[in-house]
Amino acid sequence: MGFKNEFLSNLSIYLKDKRKTFFLCFSIFFIIFFMLLSFSVIDSSPKSWDLLVSQELQEDPTMLLDMLMKSFSWLGTVYVAAIMVIVFSIIFFVFKYMREGFFVLSCLLSGGVSYVLKTLIDRPRPTTDFVRIVEETHYQSFPSGHVLFYTAFFGTLMVIAISSSILKLSWKLIISSICVAMIVLGAVSRIYLGAHWFTDVIGGFIVGVLFVMFTGSVYLRSKNKSTLIQE
Repeated sequence: MGFKNEFLSNLSIYLKDKRKTFFLCFSIFFIIFFMLLSFSVIDSSPKSWDLLVSQELQEDPTMLLDMLMKSFSWLGTVYVAAIMVIVFSIIFFVFKYMREGFFVLSCLLSGGVSYVLKTLIDRPRPTTDFVRIVEETHYQSFPSGHVLFYTAFFGTLMVIAISSSILKLSWKLIISSICVAMIVLGAVSRIYLGAHWFTDVIGGFIVGVLFVMFTGSVYLRSKNKSTLIQE
């Protein structure tokens, strides 16, 4: 009985913090949404909205558009993604932003998260029976590893920029806009190239958001503690 009362008391104190309540609610929402989405795609067949989105994006293909979409998608390939993360981390380390460097470096973990989820859900890739395949792909389809990485990596850069005390508001808006554009273009490219269904992309985005929420909360908590100590 005493344990129950203590638990309820601690829960009440926790929920009084609006930021923690906001974080908890959004985390639960995204987790439940991802689980429902996972169960809906587990039968492997494409959904009506999957076919609709693919048909719309592939309606007027051109050689130039193929090249552009391939270039956006190329940034999310394993080796290129790893190089991007390491280079940005090194830049932060060189300028003595150690906390930011490790925050960016944590994006490498998104690849492991993607692999585990793909293996567990085991949804096959789109086929030529339904869509135009521009880029041959391997491994399972759900969630999209490219979109998961794009959301994790560019989301991380957004958190760093927005929480920065040295960047002007205009620069924060510019960096955030570029990051959002890269996430959206990366997602669109995967569907256009026939590598993923719309639901794969949504799944990758949700996991990416959850990834940034958790790693970002650790980063911001550490940053706030450091600021308080200095004051």
